[in-house]
Amino acid sequence: MQLEAHDSDLILLRPTWDVPQHVKSFVSTRPGGFSSGLYASLNLGSHVGDQPDCVQHNREKIRVLLPKEPLWLKQVHGTQIWTEKSPELEADGAVIANSNQVLSIMTADCMPLLFSDQEGDILAACHGGWRGLSQNIVAKTVQQMLVEKKPDDSKKYLSGISVYLGPCIGPRYFEVGVDVVDAFHQNGESLMKDAFQAGSNHGKFFANLFKIATIQCQFLGIDKIFTEEICCFEESELFFSHRRDRQTGRFASFLWKVL
Repeated sequence: MQLEAHDSDLILLRPTWDVPQHVKSFVSTRPGGFSSGLYASLNLGSHVGDQPDCVQHNREKIRVLLPKEPLWLKQVHGTQIWTEKSPELEADGAVIANSNQVLSIMTADCMPLLFSDQEGDILAACHGGWRGLSQNIVAKTVQQMLVEKKPDDSKKYLSGISVYLGPCIGPRYFEVGVDVVDAFHQNGESLMKDAFQAGSNHGKFFANLFKIATIQCQFLGIDKIFTEEICCFEESELFFSHRRDRQTGRFASFLWKVL
């Protein structure tokens, strides 16, 4: 885990992945913010019950490290993908082609996924909770990258995409019911059997979001998949976790390119 401390008391996680030099990214962590109590301290979520002024100060502190104000999506566990032509911010994924827009995905157990094509022309990010993953948000994000790029050889283009699977709840702590398992199998994803292990309670299973996302990316022809399999549930000093703490804040993953 490549952590980077700043004079402002912020600690950033720098993703380790193979992308062009002009593609920049980092993941925020808990230290260095203004929030207190359940939201201590760098909570970036304005929808979780924290004091609005604290959230604003936290976002301003992060903004100093970015080239412009990030795109704060209204995430709803869906599969809508925002583009530069989108009028609405209600989406769980975003794709940019021509702008220096800073993409951001807020999480506290779900998986943030960051995408860059081989040239660093098209960037994307999406919110990978079990609902979004079971409804093919990865495929829809990548499909929008293809729409923006319009490559002559789609297969070759897909093989050049790099994906970073960010911190999320790990398989030791993400126990789910049969309904979650069925949500993937109903979409014909029979390969998903390796992503679920029998749980500690009858009718329960431990879900591995890292395996689920990896299988889905590989199915699309993407093999450049990078992850440190960081569990936000375990890393309580660094990351928020809704399943661990119930009422809590949100950290964010940021992605942009230097034009």
